[in-house]
Amino acid sequence: YSGPPDRLQRYSVYDQMNYDHEISAALDTIADFATDPDEVTKLPLVIEYNDEPTPSEIQILEKSLGQWVRMNKLSRRLWRMFRSVLVYGDQFFIRDPETFELYWIDPAKVEKVIVNESEGKKIESYFIKDIDLNMKNLVATNQLNKASNAAFGSNSIVFSPPLAGNMNYISGGFGGAGSANYQDGGATTVDAEHIVQLSLTDGMNAAWPFGLSILEQIYKVYKQKELLEDAILIYRIHRAPERRMFFID
Repeated sequence: YSGPPDRLQRYSVYDQMNYDHEISAALDTIADFATDPDEVTKLPLVIEYNDEPTPSEIQILEKSLGQWVRMNKLSRRLWRMFRSVLVYGDQFFIRDPETFELYWIDPAKVEKVIVNESEGKKIESYFIKDIDLNMKNLVATNQLNKASNAAFGSNSIVFSPPLAGNMNYISGGFGGAGSANYQDGGATTVDAEHIVQLSLTDGMNAAWPFGLSILEQIYKVYKQKELLEDAILIYRIHRAPERRMFFID
């Protein structure tokens, strides 16, 4: 599954819409209200308990949550993560199986996913281009479009197996047919077990397993506004009556 055929082109359109100052301000406002830290814990995330936990359980869980938030720099990154989900409909992260650090992936670098039909279309693996680790900024895709075969060396010190090396394997294979080693057009295969996907999808549209941006609903209005602005500029610059000189014989 690779989503709509124009998915990558839509990302470019979303970027253009994001440059509009009114749309950008609206997205900023939504992200501001949605990612306010908790007044008590000062953390951007809180735990809701189904049952009444013991004081020791609360202390351990909240301490672990605080460590995880600090490790992934969520106090600084969560606002951008949430806002990007609104803009693109998806955000992808590779999760280190040892440290549980989340490394951001550009949605445009995710080519497609492989699903297991025998298990109700369970996602088995993701195909990702231009993987290039940036430990300082917790980023896992190269923004300069370098060759994907220079992604990870065989002596990776960050990702332990199965993420060591160039990650070109699938655990469990396709449809439970055993393990497989697969590369497709320069994309690297990453097991879904090590991918965290934040998505605006309910599975009830053709975009699944990818989400749809909230900007989809205002695209027509945005184009009308853009065309109207162009018409006003053309009128004011090229056809403005006050720029004309009238000659009376």
